[in-house]
Amino acid sequence: MQNVSLDSISDTRIVDFGCLPIDTIAEKFITIQNTSGKPLIYRISHTYILNSIDKVFKVVITSTAIDPLECAQVTIIFKPNIPGQSFTEYYLIDDIMGNMYRLIVTGKCYGPEVKLSRRKLVFRICKNVTEQRTETINIINKSAIDVPYQWLLPISGQGFFQISTGNCGVIRAFETITANVIFSGSALGIYTTELVCLVLHQEPLFLNIIAAVVLSGNPLYNIHDHVFEKNWKRKRRSVHLMENSLNRLNYIPPASAFERYLDFGTGSVSDITLNISQTLCVTNHREEDVYILWLLDPDNVFIIDPIEAIIPPNESRLFTIRFRPDFDNEVYGFLLCGDCQQKVYDSNNEVKIKHTWFRIPCIGNTWSPCTEWTTEWDCPVEVVMPPTVPARTTFANFMLSNKHDIPMHFKFEAPSNTNYVLMPMCGIVQGRGWQIVSVALEPKVYGEYCETWDLIINKVQKARICLFGNAETSKVEVMSHGYNPQAHAMYEFPPTITGCTNYCTAYLHNLTRMSIHMRVLNTVPWLGADNNGCIVMSPKEILRLHWWFFPKEPNKVYETTVTCSCICLIDDRPVGEPTELFIHITGFSELPDLRVLPKTLNIHDAVVEESVLFSITLYNYGSCYFTSKLYHVIDGMGDDHREDKLEIDSNVNSLKPSNHCEIKLKVTAHGAGSRQIDIKYTVLFRTEFDEVEEIQPIKKTICIVWYDGTYPTIKIKRAISVKCPVILSNHCVWNITNVKELNKALEDCRPNKPINVNLYAPDLCLRSERVELVFIMGCVYQVPVPWSLRREKICDCEMVEVQQGISTYVMKHTCVHRALVELSPSNGIVSPTNPGILHINLQYCLEGKNMLCYVLTMPNNRTINIFINILTHSKSKGVLTPLRRNVENNEYLTILDCGRVPINNLDPVIRIVWLYNPTDVFTTWRLLRGNTITPDTVIRCLQYFAEVPPLDKLAVPFAFLPTEMIDYEVVFFCSFGYDIVKILVRGHGGLPNCIETRLDIPSYVEQIIRSTYTQNIVYLSKDHITLPIMPTHSLSRDIIAINNDTDHVLRFIWMPERIANIVNIVMTPWWGVLQPKSSEWITMTVYTLQEPATFTTTIACEILDLTERRRYQRNELLRRNKTEKCNQEFIITEEGMFHPGINDFPPYVLDLKKPQPSYLSMTVSVSSKGQRDGVPRMLMKQTWEQAPPYDLMSSDFNDYGSSGAGTSGNNMTVADIIRIIDGILWDAMHSKMFKYHLQYYSKEDLPMYGQLLKVMETDSKPKLSRRVTSGICDAIVNKAVFHVYNLNSRRDVSILEAE
Repeated sequence: MQNVSLDSISDTRIVDFGCLPIDTIAEKFITIQNTSGKPLIYRISHTYILNSIDKVFKVVITSTAIDPLECAQVTIIFKPNIPGQSFTEYYLIDDIMGNMYRLIVTGKCYGPEVKLSRRKLVFRICKNVTEQRTETINIINKSAIDVPYQWLLPISGQGFFQISTGNCGVIRAFETITANVIFSGSALGIYTTELVCLVLHQEPLFLNIIAAVVLSGNPLYNIHDHVFEKNWKRKRRSVHLMENSLNRLNYIPPASAFERYLDFGTGSVSDITLNISQTLCVTNHREEDVYILWLLDPDNVFIIDPIEAIIPPNESRLFTIRFRPDFDNEVYGFLLCGDCQQKVYDSNNEVKIKHTWFRIPCIGNTWSPCTEWTTEWDCPVEVVMPPTVPARTTFANFMLSNKHDIPMHFKFEAPSNTNYVLMPMCGIVQGRGWQIVSVALEPKVYGEYCETWDLIINKVQKARICLFGNAETSKVEVMSHGYNPQAHAMYEFPPTITGCTNYCTAYLHNLTRMSIHMRVLNTVPWLGADNNGCIVMSPKEILRLHWWFFPKEPNKVYETTVTCSCICLIDDRPVGEPTELFIHITGFSELPDLRVLPKTLNIHDAVVEESVLFSITLYNYGSCYFTSKLYHVIDGMGDDHREDKLEIDSNVNSLKPSNHCEIKLKVTAHGAGSRQIDIKYTVLFRTEFDEVEEIQPIKKTICIVWYDGTYPTIKIKRAISVKCPVILSNHCVWNITNVKELNKALEDCRPNKPINVNLYAPDLCLRSERVELVFIMGCVYQVPVPWSLRREKICDCEMVEVQQGISTYVMKHTCVHRALVELSPSNGIVSPTNPGILHINLQYCLEGKNMLCYVLTMPNNRTINIFINILTHSKSKGVLTPLRRNVENNEYLTILDCGRVPINNLDPVIRIVWLYNPTDVFTTWRLLRGNTITPDTVIRCLQYFAEVPPLDKLAVPFAFLPTEMIDYEVVFFCSFGYDIVKILVRGHGGLPNCIETRLDIPSYVEQIIRSTYTQNIVYLSKDHITLPIMPTHSLSRDIIAINNDTDHVLRFIWMPERIANIVNIVMTPWWGVLQPKSSEWITMTVYTLQEPATFTTTIACEILDLTERRRYQRNELLRRNKTEKCNQEFIITEEGMFHPGINDFPPYVLDLKKPQPSYLSMTVSVSSKGQRDGVPRMLMKQTWEQAPPYDLMSSDFNDYGSSGAGTSGNNMTVADIIRIIDGILWDAMHSKMFKYHLQYYSKEDLPMYGQLLKVMETDSKPKLSRRVTSGICDAIVNKAVFHVYNLNSRRDVSILEAE
């Protein structure tokens, strides 16, 4: 027994008993737990009651109320009764609360499998030569059950043949019983017989025996002329056994005998007249003669006359059987066997003799009339026949056993108009023996056949046996999706993608006790079914069948009606008449329509070896439910993209119509370069063979993703001159040091492929002070980048062994070259929000050209060999060095690219070559050759001679006036000192009115980069200003700020910048004092002169630390006083007289160096146009009225002024403005600082208070930045806004964006 829990049951529970032997009982239990809060009562009932014949299952449930959390027990008993039969029953369990559970109980039955080792025995007896009269056969049980068997023959044997082991017995499971067949005939001739072995619940077994008795050397009989083989495929064994007893055969037998059994009643030994005789009629149904031979009773109780006869065709012969008992109070029984022989022809047209046997049971007795017999027998009350179809006979058997030691007489009495046949109908069962009775049901029509037969024992005791059976036709019930009066069922396929396979499920219920074979007779190309439309349904089984849909044309409605043929199966053979089912099937197909949002996606930077996550949304825009599978194709430029990976979180997705889902994707780049991912899809479907396939080919791209594979890369974004004798702006440092090449190497560097790059220090002469530069490093992409620097020895100096530990020594180079360049720090991490600072300390103590190497290491095994070139000149030799270092061609001192210039200009465009003197001596520059003065000269130099002071700069202007749209190149020879060098000037003529290219403007620097190097230093709010295009003889103004982030008081002095005939730049105020943690706002005024030019110049500001100077002055005053005092004092000792030291007593004199000024510089890009080129000239008064962008918060910080002067606005009232300006004017008249400003602007008239008020009142849109006078108002308004009106910057917010 097995206990199965139903705690979590909600739908169906299947209890399978498996395959059990016949007439055994199996029991199983299941429990149902009451999870509700109150007692429940359960009941169980059949779901389908198809017939009353099969009663193999008994299901009982607990009938009492079940308390909460208790269990109700369901007991299922299975007792199979038909071998080879499958049983299925459906039950429904419900409770008083409406909960319902389905229970399916299944089981199978198997019977015995007993076989004979030999089907035919042959005895060849040669008189006085061979007397082998015994043959051995084996009865083999191949099943796992014990089964009784019985030889259907008299006790004394059948004719001249006997079985040595007796007529009956029980063969155990997998047992083999050996039996001997003994032949006792002696007369010459052929002896034949057919022995029948009856096995309970199995078809009979037949043993054919032939014996030939001949003389030696005179074989008169041929054994091969006798045929015993039977066609069991066309006729069952039970049919062969009961052929003479059956009423309805589907063929005509060779002969038949009637009566089928003989009951002689009560006879007498002494009075022969009481012994009745009976007649047996044998009819020949063939067109030839038949010969019949009856086997005699060896006891001569039942005598037949004649023993043999020849029956003509279609005639009958009568045979008389007499009853001659020889003992009183005895019962007699004999199985009368007759051998009917007929001529047949084989394939060679030779005559053979075929044997057919009649078995007629004969019984009689000599009981006295008052005899009472004590009998006890065992016989089943019910016999259930295997299922069958109308007009087909089905067979079964049962066992009648005698439990006493004396023989028992039995006889079956059939009801009128019976459909059953039993064999034998009567007989004698020996004491403690049994008789296996064969039963046949011969149904005429469809229906159930239930009959009650009487079993008479010893003529006085009667029992009843109920025979159950039925005849059925193939009947299948089909569950339908809808109603169609012209068909038994209708089905509709779900909308299906063209080219895919879809299915709908049909539930078929076999309503018969037999297996049914169903086959689809007609079909269409787009329709299929499981197992090619051929299925076998077990008895009473509900089977699930899939109809398959194979659409090939889109946007089409498919429709058809199929015919299914159903026929019953018995022993896997079709029987009965088939029935037909008409099923109407429809479907619809369309092409897939899967859409993606977004259709295109740019995820920009994808760092190598790091994953970038993003998501897309899939949307099913069609009417079909389908499963899609995403594919991708990666293509791109740059490094090999075949190693790039795209991982899709869920590349297989099932979407209902109008539904969407979000898909996460992860791309991992394995190389640098632009990439494109084409995301495609195909439709997955499950075939009829339960295999997943894809629609091919995959062509449609539904989404395009772009990304750039990048390595974590740093970039030098700003170069700062911290300490240098030559005033260099950040742009100058950028051009001199060749940062552009280093940045290119940083981007082009690849794993395990080192790149060499050259950096150049500013060319200077021998000096003891160190030069300090600062590089601001930022991230190229939004990814932190760790980096490290280490020295690499490239000079020929020897290494020195240095001890690091107790026994650890390393080799280092500590030569004179090491101190020339020092980079710090040696490692760090640059992040997008935290740029890195690289300090470069240079020392010009070794004359000549020197080179040092640093190895920069970045992630992904990328290394760059940075060669730093430092050139130290002699102090006495005059040399000029270009600010834009030429690294392309060493033949030229510098190369000036004038860019693209329109060919229709009337005024030449002036470009400037900047040179500086790195030495401490004056250097004279001369133009030697290359300049021509002709009307068609395109490029000419405007400077012929110039003297450059030490550490100063020289602007060499060149005029470019193209006349054709071609490239121009001119080489100019010049000299300084004894060196003759060449300057290459080139340009390109462009279309008329085209936009000129500005090659001298530095690239944009982000705010976070500009704000990096601003702690504890003084700095300008801007590194560069690009002025809009200006006409000649005009001015432009802008505002910058000097920020003092130190704790010292500083003084600033602006150095005027003037290039003859081209530009003049004035700063207001041009000097001042910066308090600690404060800012000073400066107005820059640019005057363009008569010559139009486009160039970039540098504005410098001298910074002196007043705090350090005061400290130095106090220290020097203390030194002078203490020196005078020490010189006046002396000490006389034994060693002599000496003066005390100045630091022998406090206060002590410090060794301080005299503070030297430092310089801040910025670049200004100027572009002026002449009036002949169509640029109107403005009056000076109108120019002064142009407002500089004082409203810093509304100006465009990201643009270096290329978009023109920014507009500004404020919400200050006129009264506030007048109050502020009035107070500032009063302070200005009494301030020493503004005294010098007033003197500087004395040439201009200051407005009176009334004039100022008049202007402010008449202004319809007052703006704080509106000019009412000239330069003095710049300082007044600056002070008003940032000092009086509480707009001073706080310490934690430095003003960086003064534009």
